[in-house]
Amino acid sequence: MKDEHRLTYKEMGRLTHYSHASWERWLNGKRMVTHEALTSLLAVTGGGEELLRLYEVAVGPRDVHATRAPQAASETVRPEPVTPGPEAAASISIAQLPPNTAGFAGRERQLQVLTETLTEATSPGGHLRIVVITGGGGLGKTALALQAAHRLADRFPDGRFFADLGGTDLDPREPHQVLSGWLRALGQEVDPRDDLDELSGRWRTCLHGRRALVLLDNAKDARQVLPLLPGEQACAVLVTSRGWLAGVPGARHLALGPLEDAEALDLLAARIGASRLAQDPDAAAQLARLCGGIPLALHIAGARLTARPSWPVAALSARLRDEGRRLDELKVADLAIRSVFQLSYTSLPKLEENESVDPRHAFRLLGLTPKEVSLSAAAALLGQHEDSTEAALELLVDSHLVESPVPGRYRLHDLLRLYAREQAEQQETEADRRAAVRRMAAWYLAGLATADRLLHPNTRRPDLPQADPHHPPVVLDDTAAALAWCDQERPALVDAARLAAEHTAHDVAWLLAVFAGTSFRQRGWYTESLTMNTIGLDAARLLGDRSAEASMRNGRSTLMILAGRFEEAGEHLTAALGIRRELGDAIGELAALGNIGTLYAEQGKWEDSKTHQLQALAMSRVLGRRSIEANALNNLGTCADALGDYAEALDHLHAALTLYREEGDRDGEAVALINMAEAHLHHQRPAESLPLLAEALPITREAGDRHAEATVLADLGRIKAAQQLTDEARLLLRQAHDLWEELGHHRDAAAVRAEIGALEPAPA
Repeated sequence: MKDEHRLTYKEMGRLTHYSHASWERWLNGKRMVTHEALTSLLAVTGGGEELLRLYEVAVGPRDVHATRAPQAASETVRPEPVTPGPEAAASISIAQLPPNTAGFAGRERQLQVLTETLTEATSPGGHLRIVVITGGGGLGKTALALQAAHRLADRFPDGRFFADLGGTDLDPREPHQVLSGWLRALGQEVDPRDDLDELSGRWRTCLHGRRALVLLDNAKDARQVLPLLPGEQACAVLVTSRGWLAGVPGARHLALGPLEDAEALDLLAARIGASRLAQDPDAAAQLARLCGGIPLALHIAGARLTARPSWPVAALSARLRDEGRRLDELKVADLAIRSVFQLSYTSLPKLEENESVDPRHAFRLLGLTPKEVSLSAAAALLGQHEDSTEAALELLVDSHLVESPVPGRYRLHDLLRLYAREQAEQQETEADRRAAVRRMAAWYLAGLATADRLLHPNTRRPDLPQADPHHPPVVLDDTAAALAWCDQERPALVDAARLAAEHTAHDVAWLLAVFAGTSFRQRGWYTESLTMNTIGLDAARLLGDRSAEASMRNGRSTLMILAGRFEEAGEHLTAALGIRRELGDAIGELAALGNIGTLYAEQGKWEDSKTHQLQALAMSRVLGRRSIEANALNNLGTCADALGDYAEALDHLHAALTLYREEGDRDGEAVALINMAEAHLHHQRPAESLPLLAEALPITREAGDRHAEATVLADLGRIKAAQQLTDEARLLLRQAHDLWEELGHHRDAAAVRAEIGALEPAPA
């Protein structure tokens, strides 16, 4: 028949769903062709019944086994085993799904996606409908798959097949074993000697014309899955795996992440009861956050609380707040979040000969990084080239141990970071951990210094340690790029300072605080700035570096002034001034004098402020520090304005503006323009003020000085209000109000809000 129809083995396999290798063995006499295979071939080639009758004469009706030897007369005669055909299998209904998971909550969006995909009337391209649910350990892949399968059970009346493929076990199940079990469930005889291709073909034949759902749980790779796929388009397949299974053609992938906050609370409520959560909703929300939205962690927390009915939710939440014991607390009976992470970690491939970065080593060191790092920062951490670092990190992403929110950036889930840090402490020497953190923190410092030079070119900064030529800092072309980089790396810069201090890189820790100080304050990042300053001050003291301590105290005084904590600001400035004089640092003394003058100005002590600014002015001219001279003139201008000397104020401010422009200090230029504009406003001259403010606004935005920007917007709004341009005034004042609120300057925001309320109402 093969020759008659001019069929190749490959074409015979395609037509019958049996492999070309099986047909080659059968037709070459290596094994007896099965009844099902021959029937399938006759159906597609139009063969007659004569060939089938001859086959049955040769081997017995529907008998795939060799003829048995004659039995003795005294033996009881038993009928020969008969392998039922596909028509017999069609009468058997299979319902193998395990019981639905108790306490399931959330994932409604994902359930909707699964429902639509697995039950759509026509699959894309007429192919089998397959969905692979993928994600890291503990994210509830199996629970979601079972929930979906049970919801859809009535859509697949001809069978619901299930197999746990043991993908995370040391000895995963083989497809041959799974197929053998399914075929027996369908009433088929299975010979252990039957090859995989033959069993797979028989499986597809049995499901021909049927609507069945196949759930393959915990698949290791595509090799396990492919032989188990039905050939019938009316069937659907749901697979769970920690891997992406890119080798499964036509599969749609549904990647699971942590639960949303509301979903996490719903899951906790399903475990311990909504009334118990309602007794302390804040503690419940904190517990959900500390579990990181990982369903397994939430189940464990719920189980622990269920076993301890007298415990308030806050008791367990307090225990989880301690990072050092959090993974220990997330354990109950034989469930432990650490064990789930261990499976993924130990499954990582070992370092190949042609690779330079061990993915396990990379994962461990990522436990010593900020929550999100760039590829360049990670390469510095590992001390490797970016290409080899990226290869290792992308493998970790594929293994669901690391997330990549955007190309070139990587982050660890909070609980995974704790596990990675544990592994680093156990398997990396202390010296290696310190060296890795120093390399990474130094890379952040070099980038921050690059940004600072663009944003504040005239500000005196301390010397930097020698740069690492193998991990150069980020390239920033202009102030816009510098601001964007600082915006993106803000959390990482704070964490880098903390990590540097924790790993004894104190010299890097205080320098990070110095170079972040001005930009962070101008951007309104006061909390982060204060955190870094505290780290830097402690680091300077540990180093015994008096100059560094003076720098940290000087920066801290500015933060205290902004917060209205004038007494503390004075203490730090007095200490900084004393250290500068002790060290003979005249330029540092000059800076401290200027800040003391600013403190007096904020307190309304204008004469005292003027005295200190005059001292600063004289010293700056002796030392040739033109940028500080400009600052002193600018501050003297505000003093004169407050003291009612309009002409003197303008003289000082014009002189300051000229110096700022000569020095290329755009930030100082904007401040001088604003102070001149306000002097005009104080003397009822809005016409002179308006062009100065219009000139200052784009400069404040270019420099990223949001405090100054809010001041300009508010002043412009007041001028427009005085000109009866109500709509323009309202828009400008609202922008100023929103900026003040965002910066945390609620008193200024309230004042602007009152001015908005006093405007004529907007037209309906």
